[in-house]
Amino acid sequence: MKKLSAALALVLVCAGPAVAAKPPKGPKPNPNLTIKSSAAAVTFGKSITLSGTTKNIPSGTTIEVQQNPYPYSGFKPTGKTATVDPAGNWSVAGIQPQVHTQYQVVAKTSPPTTSAAVFVRVRLRVSFRVSDSTPAKGSRVRFYGTVLPAHPGKPVLIQKKTSTGYKTVTTTKLSSTSKYSKRLRIRRNGTYRVVVQSLDQDHDNGTSRSRTLRVH
Repeated sequence: MKKLSAALALVLVCAGPAVAAKPPKGPKPNPNLTIKSSAAAVTFGKSITLSGTTKNIPSGTTIEVQQNPYPYSGFKPTGKTATVDPAGNWSVAGIQPQVHTQYQVVAKTSPPTTSAAVFVRVRLRVSFRVSDSTPAKGSRVRFYGTVLPAHPGKPVLIQKKTSTGYKTVTTTKLSSTSKYSKRLRIRRNGTYRVVVQSLDQDHDNGTSRSRTLRVH
């Protein structure tokens, strides 16, 4: 039983992000139109900026942003567009992926010009609060928060910072409303964080910000 418990603890500590299904490859892109993302991965609720360059595409040409979110059933317009500037550049800000998503752009030339695709991953958003950040030694502190988008039933790992990195000290699960709550007895100062495992292919694991508790 001790060996089994140790193995389980190792899995909880070392658990990595869920692996997203590989997006399908689209048609061969036109090198005259490029695309890049301001971030390869974002936390749910955060935005990215897509931008790129053009060649042999007139200034003023409309650039249409298209997306192919998990489960990758095909590209569709996002409703966002840009215009090629005199230097041949384009940029679109405020794009907010909800799940792992491929993006491409189409220049409204005749015939249309399609870029390559960029892939943006999305992490779960994990809030983390404590009932008391300066608890009395030996008292119980409630660790609680919410996860977005909702992932009821998924594992919640409460971790404490050590000299070799964060170590899982206790676990719980998300409620039906994607919330968690766990009481932990605090005997000494420590820095904590919360990791929520996605265990699916549309989001990566989420990690909260850290909080330091100081006993008195």
